[in-house]
Amino acid sequence: MPNDEPMIVLVTGAAGGIGQEVVAAYRQAGHTVVGADLAGSDLELDVTDEERCREVVAETVRRHGRIDVLVHAAGVLGKTPDPFATSTAEFEQIMRINATGTFTMVREVATVMRDLGTRGSILLFSSVAAKEARADYLPYNASKLAVLHIMFSMAGLLGPHGISVNAVSPGPVNTAMWSQKAADSGAADDARRARALQLPMRRFAEPDEVTRAVLFLTDPANRYITGVSLDVAGGAHLGIGT
Repeated sequence: MPNDEPMIVLVTGAAGGIGQEVVAAYRQAGHTVVGADLAGSDLELDVTDEERCREVVAETVRRHGRIDVLVHAAGVLGKTPDPFATSTAEFEQIMRINATGTFTMVREVATVMRDLGTRGSILLFSSVAAKEARADYLPYNASKLAVLHIMFSMAGLLGPHGISVNAVSPGPVNTAMWSQKAADSGAADDARRARALQLPMRRFAEPDEVTRAVLFLTDPANRYITGVSLDVAGGAHLGIGT
């Protein structure tokens, strides 16, 4: 595909803070975007519903003939910060949404890309929280580590087909998810300031800064980049390694 040819882009989690930015950026660049989310998007999608995932992928192909890019931004933080207060049912539900849902969407889109001979790109969302021990939101952190393994494995499997698979791993971003986490601490403003001071950049990312990384990794000109987790985290892991 020529680098300037419009792409067909499927974005899950399209109604979220980052998802909305991603959809707008692709459309502004002249690409055709299909947004999918529980509500407020082109297609209704619950990523824990395997059959619905398959239907959304099939519907996108019926409408547009192919899928060039999957940006899988659907995910949840969870309700319980304290791991010792987290029920097994909550752990399992978060894993179903963030990890199993990722696997299902990647499998379905990758199968279509392979069958149609599309040299496409798959972009997943992990988190810097997947890469170190944390005292809170253990199911979320574990699920995002699982996303990285899905990305690594699929990059190896799909590389021979010319399909790149990468992940963006944000740190704190000014979205509703961080607002929830700060509020859960009982001192939202203090929590936000304290977390920002832990970062070399001393501030949170904005959704458009994360979006630019997404656009870079899914650009056909960068298709040779695969199996990469790109931290967009203000230097969160300096001295720790990535």
